[in-house]
Amino acid sequence: MKTISLNSSKLAVGMAALVACAAAHAAADDVASLYGPQPPADASYLRVLNASSQAVWVALAGSEAPQTLAPGAVTRFSVLTQGTAVRVIVGGKVLTDAAAPADAAARPGDAVTVALRHDAKGWHATRIVGRYERADGLKATLRAFNFAPGCGARIGVDGNGPTVFAQVAAGAQDTRTINPVSAKLVGQCGAVASAALPLPALAAGDSYSVFVTGDAAKPVLSGTRDALAWPPAAN
Repeated sequence: MKTISLNSSKLAVGMAALVACAAAHAAADDVASLYGPQPPADASYLRVLNASSQAVWVALAGSEAPQTLAPGAVTRFSVLTQGTAVRVIVGGKVLTDAAAPADAAARPGDAVTVALRHDAKGWHATRIVGRYERADGLKATLRAFNFAPGCGARIGVDGNGPTVFAQVAAGAQDTRTINPVSAKLVGQCGAVASAALPLPALAAGDSYSVFVTGDAAKPVLSGTRDALAWPPAAN
């Protein structure tokens, strides 16, 4: 009887160990599914906004696949390994702007948003450089980018609602956290307001960007959820 009791105890201990091990693996899997595969710590990030009125085919350096962008559309953030040039190709041509040469590499942690415009002379690029930061897990994160020349943009809730961003200078960006909310935003250049932009339902931990484009006489407000092109698609 004692032998049976001893073996039963060993079996119980063994089963408990297996259960604990399985629970640990399950917890690890939960964490992995929550955060997903993460880019390298020294990566930088690049995305493109089509601020023109026509579709455009673009190829970005990094992890995002080449694609056709409709007017107002935005790519995901392409992940660039350290030393990779912040390069955008449109119609087979590498675009440059006054802010950086074509072979310039971003600093680790930089997040570069490039807006494309088109006129009689072809395609032009304007970039705004910020830092890539994790979203607040308890609130929603709202980022504002002002690509409208000559406009100190105010962004607020439609219908004379509260101000969300009091002043975003042309060529600059700003970031703030907000409580998850449904609202319509407008961008203003002086007394001239854009059409209203309905925000999607944002939950805690979500990150969303709004873009002021056009110009001071006719501002346009658009937006997108912030998303990473990671892990890279298999070839």
